[in-house]
Amino acid sequence: MLFMPLTLVALTRVPDRDAGLASSLLNTGQQVGGSIGLALLGTVAWTVVANSIHAQVKAAAAAAAKAGQPVHPAAGGHLPSAIYDHALSVGFSRGFLVSAVIALLGFLVAVVMIRVTREDLAGAQDSMALVTTEAEAEPAEAM
Repeated sequence: MLFMPLTLVALTRVPDRDAGLASSLLNTGQQVGGSIGLALLGTVAWTVVANSIHAQVKAAAAAAAKAGQPVHPAAGGHLPSAIYDHALSVGFSRGFLVSAVIALLGFLVAVVMIRVTREDLAGAQDSMALVTTEAEAEPAEAM
């Protein structure tokens, strides 16, 4: 929901001769930001998954030891699916929470930092209307 408005706002006050450069910088920033964001969210999610598994196995071992039962891994050395499912749920919930916080911060930065006046937008609309009328006039002159 923010890519197109951000693009329009980023290019509003850029002279026509620099529009290509500004657009490429914006696209590069979006690509690099997406890559870094995905790496960050993946790291958060899988770190929480690993910590959750470790904590659950440790708690299960402590509970078994307290009850006087022998502590041994599940059949085949695999984690019980309930522990793994819970860890995945907790990890990816945390990843989505972090992504929501990042989106909220991006929204707040956009609201506070980006200032476009009606006059700026009117100037953009006037130039678009000029381009449209010139494009419509050219085919009529060719006939």
